[in-house]
Amino acid sequence: MPWTPPPRSPWAEKLIALGQGIGDDGRSLISLEPDLLRQSAQETTGFDDFGDTWWEEPFHRLCRSLNEEARLHLPGRLRTRGELQIILQNRLRLVDLWREEPAIANEPIHAPIVVTGLGRSGTTLLHELLANDPDNRPPLLWEFLHTVPAGERSRAAVGNPGHRPQLCDDEITLMDEIVPAFTTMHENGGNLPTEDIFGFAHQFSSDMYTGLYNVAEYTIWRSAQDQAPIYDWLRRMLQTMQWATPTTRWVLKAPSHLSALPLLFATFPDAKVVITHRDPLRVVGSLADLMATLHYMHSNHVDHAVLVEFMCMGLEHVMDEVTAERDSGALPQDQISDVIYDDLVKDPLATIEALYRRWEYPLSEEFRKNLESYLGSRHTNRTNRHDYSFSDTGLDLATHRALVAPYQERFGVRSEVS
Repeated sequence: MPWTPPPRSPWAEKLIALGQGIGDDGRSLISLEPDLLRQSAQETTGFDDFGDTWWEEPFHRLCRSLNEEARLHLPGRLRTRGELQIILQNRLRLVDLWREEPAIANEPIHAPIVVTGLGRSGTTLLHELLANDPDNRPPLLWEFLHTVPAGERSRAAVGNPGHRPQLCDDEITLMDEIVPAFTTMHENGGNLPTEDIFGFAHQFSSDMYTGLYNVAEYTIWRSAQDQAPIYDWLRRMLQTMQWATPTTRWVLKAPSHLSALPLLFATFPDAKVVITHRDPLRVVGSLADLMATLHYMHSNHVDHAVLVEFMCMGLEHVMDEVTAERDSGALPQDQISDVIYDDLVKDPLATIEALYRRWEYPLSEEFRKNLESYLGSRHTNRTNRHDYSFSDTGLDLATHRALVAPYQERFGVRSEVS
């Protein structure tokens, strides 16, 4: 079945029409040339030192793909320019802060909890559940995108949220206003726990860009690169946040960690990793629809069938790779816990209790009360559903079920699609 995009807001359609009327979808109005982006960020912040140079090649390749492949419409181009500008400016301010406060690099990141797994397999739910423990600290979206406030760099200024959460909320929820149906697929908010891909974005090598835009050449290129520098950058950002606001224990999250577990443990040797598991054929329909909608926010041209193929190949490869890594003994098995999606949804509290027993962490009464309040609020406030079906993918069920069966058997994952 052909993919049917959800409706866009009338104001977005009018901006798209304006770009079409100009004749170039806004290229003459909004530049995505890398040198101009750099110059604008430097002029806006007053800083010129971007730190290490590793980021420059992925940045240039990303900009090339955005200009040559993404086929952005006018509001898509405007939002893209804003996204890149914000990250460049935050990078400049961070490098300036690190030069002035070298002690930040000595902040110890002790035994972070890291949630990963296939996209749409319960990682967000588990991350938010763990964030209810007062001893656990998740990075918030505003902390990743506006880590250092403009014009200030004292410890107190960095640690004081001020207007930054609302500023970030306005920026990120613009996506919801372009395509209102997106709120049923994923919740955004400046003051919400978020994924580490927003930290990786500062090195311009991140699944964030693949999710938002059709940038196939960039995606294929970065898949063959050593990603150690993006993990180094993530650690430095966590150290900065912790320097400003003391932290007992970080709780991190990103499905993309699943394909980089050796690198994750090399960066955080004492990490406690939780991997969520769900039927991949249930996941692929949801994930492809999510990515198609994100691309549709930025472009009139979405190839859902190609996205489905891309999703399937990626998921099947990652599952085979992770299974091989786990079975080879190359990873510290005693630091990895598995959570089945069905069990998590059926009894979230029991899932948390089991993890805390394994880690020998106390589950305080305050944490229990926070969990009960969160679960009650989540059930009440999230009434909309993201409707999708495996049949929408056009894939042959028998063929792909056979490909994912070894993974399901290895981790005890039931089939949700039949």
